[in-house]
Amino acid sequence: MIALSRRSLLGAAGTLLFAAPGLAKERQKTLVCIFLRGGVDGLSVVVPHGEGTYYEERPKIAIPAPGRSGGAIALDKRFGLHPKLAPLKPAYDAGELAFVHAVGMPDQSRSHFEAQDLMESAVPGARLGDGWLGRCLSQSERPDAELRALALSRQSPLALRGYAQTLVARGLGGYELKAPERVRGELERAYVAMYETAEGPGSAATREALALSRRMRAILAEKPQPEHGADYPKEARGLAEIALLIKRDVGLQVGWLDVDGWDTHQNQGNGEQGRLAGALELLGLGLAAFRRDVGKRMRDVVVLVMSEFGRTIRENGTAGTDHGHAGVMWLLGGAVRGRKLHGSFPGLAPEQRFEGRDLAMTTDFRDVFAELAEKQLGVSNLVSVLPGYPLDPKKRLNLLR
Repeated sequence: MIALSRRSLLGAAGTLLFAAPGLAKERQKTLVCIFLRGGVDGLSVVVPHGEGTYYEERPKIAIPAPGRSGGAIALDKRFGLHPKLAPLKPAYDAGELAFVHAVGMPDQSRSHFEAQDLMESAVPGARLGDGWLGRCLSQSERPDAELRALALSRQSPLALRGYAQTLVARGLGGYELKAPERVRGELERAYVAMYETAEGPGSAATREALALSRRMRAILAEKPQPEHGADYPKEARGLAEIALLIKRDVGLQVGWLDVDGWDTHQNQGNGEQGRLAGALELLGLGLAAFRRDVGKRMRDVVVLVMSEFGRTIRENGTAGTDHGHAGVMWLLGGAVRGRKLHGSFPGLAPEQRFEGRDLAMTTDFRDVFAELAEKQLGVSNLVSVLPGYPLDPKKRLNLLR
């Protein structure tokens, strides 16, 4: 008898245990997490144009003040949005987009991998085998859901580990039986017959994985197109696929998307050109298309955009920035208390900086996670999700309605 693993059978990296195909029976809230890996420069995303120090420290790469060529889009008298994020200004004006500035972790690491692990585990200083989202999902069951968690990533993100039913794949089109098309149907039927009455968790998981594979293939066979005139850049395919699953009511609670390329040591650029401008333009267009595509369902969706840390206040000698400390988080969705910056901004003067060089942290990222876990994912036991963190009701940000 041929030994098979779910990975070799389906070409996906996830462990799968799903209910039989069928619509989720109630309105499903969904949290979409976009991790900008590399440490995005929050001072260019939400520009402190009211701070003279910002322009003194960045003579080459500062985003010009609102009203100037390539200038920031004014949010208020002190802050503005990077001009390449103009497609998101309507969401901000509608009260569906907000930012948390000077957010980060108490840990002082400037290592990409260490900082990412700390943020995804949400337990700084500890080495756990699971992540904050995995702990959230493990608290409850959704027997009516076909797919509760999806990660579009090269490997299983630490944030979702601990919840074995996560589907991890490069894209929905790659999640299928790996066999020539001419024999795929016959081979699939043979596998179904082989495992139909077999016992044990491996056999059950294989049956359910095959059922999910058929469901994904059926969805994609419809050649679905974005709705409401949404136009995604080709680089935002992952957002389009997450939107598709939300619209198909598969019960998706968490969608995860990794986006690389934010480590801008060189040629970071300003408001019109450079590496950061190009990356933000694609992200802004993708998020605006996602919002349009999902339509009225955005009332039940929250998108969280995050990165492991921010970057130095002062530009370096290669027209870039180096690894910093606090950064910015974005929240997009119908339940978001938008059209504002949450938290407090510490200022950029030398005496206000972290270690004399970086934006200081005023909001712990776990306060953001706690509210999302409670209000968007329905978690009642926050202590188990954020062990060791003293949740203080006085520090609640009230990010969501």
